[in-house]
Amino acid sequence: MEFYLKMPYISELLNKKITDSSDATVGRLEDILTAPKEGAFQPLEYLVVKVKSDETKFVPYEFVENFNTSEISLKNLFSNIALSTLPGGQYVYLKKDVLDKQIVDVAGTRVVRVNDLRIGTVENKVCVLGIDPSFRGLLRRMGLGDSVLTRFFELKFIDWRQAKLLQGSMPLQLNTAADQLKELHPADLANIVEDLDIKHGSSLLASLDSAEAARVLEEIDPDLQTVLVKHLGPERAGKILSQMSSDEFVDLVKTFSGEETKEFLSKVSTSRAQSVQKLISYSDNTAGGLMTLDFFAARPEWSVSGAIEELRKVSKSMRSIVHVYIVDESGKFKGAVSLRRLLLAQPNDKISHLAKEFAAHSTLKPHDKLPKVIKLMTKYNLYTAAVLDKEKKLVGVVTIDDVMRLLAPTA
Repeated sequence: MEFYLKMPYISELLNKKITDSSDATVGRLEDILTAPKEGAFQPLEYLVVKVKSDETKFVPYEFVENFNTSEISLKNLFSNIALSTLPGGQYVYLKKDVLDKQIVDVAGTRVVRVNDLRIGTVENKVCVLGIDPSFRGLLRRMGLGDSVLTRFFELKFIDWRQAKLLQGSMPLQLNTAADQLKELHPADLANIVEDLDIKHGSSLLASLDSAEAARVLEEIDPDLQTVLVKHLGPERAGKILSQMSSDEFVDLVKTFSGEETKEFLSKVSTSRAQSVQKLISYSDNTAGGLMTLDFFAARPEWSVSGAIEELRKVSKSMRSIVHVYIVDESGKFKGAVSLRRLLLAQPNDKISHLAKEFAAHSTLKPHDKLPKVIKLMTKYNLYTAAVLDKEKKLVGVVTIDDVMRLLAPTA
């Protein structure tokens, strides 16, 4: 790569006078256009020039002779090269669409504000090289770039190829961001969404596939969850809500009004809506309010190989699987088999022969209060606890994660 000895910042170029080949001043630099290129430096395509008549002209960068902090000049007479209309194609306005906007730094998994942009030469083309999100960038914008104040603030520089613009007029930009961001852990993505404004946070969620968006939404602060989902609306949010774990879905729905709950539930499957309606009736600090319906149940007569085959079919839709719960045809709880024990068993073994029976005092009832839930799970060292109704039917499972989330909601 080749770089100018003094790479300019866009703040040092904007509003600078532009001269043509006759040395006449033709206007001032108002903005710069680039074409979006994923994961690459972006060559400057057009200078947006405000001429003396207060009109806007677009000059192809190929006609630029000098472009630095000392001089911006053109190779030809301005009258021979200026365009009177916006050129066709998709472009980013560096000042209007990028400066002062939020961007996602993929490498740093954070949202930053663009305070300045650095320009330089890569492979003989003048490009946008990077983003300055530091306070130094703001000082430079105010004309204080050379003042002693800059010594007190660290210069930061984000490679343009690692940053994805989340604002502007082109949906392509957000889709490109989603391709990069989906590789991040849901908790990191949640932090990014929390740092964005509501409009762009909800748009980022909507750009992910439904399953990934659901996992991210579950990691977001509960108060913000509600705002984001309402901003998306029932139609757009329905697919995401369908992929959320049942207990998280219920916690979210409990923040809605009765009319909103009805509208959002109408966008998910009937069975899903019925399950959520049932869980809503329980208080938050009870086993029923904490439990999830996302568990794997097997019949006593199934073989180990048969159970594993069924498990494969549903595993993608489940957050985690610690136990296989055994229920008969009527839904009565018959015990549980740890995933470890299942994998170590012989393929033809019957599930009923492996099942560990649970005494009544080691299971929960839907209306058991939080202290009892904690005491039972601590006493028996349980990662998950079965919740049974009066007829001993399995109605849900409380996980240690559910308990911790209630005890430390902001963790």
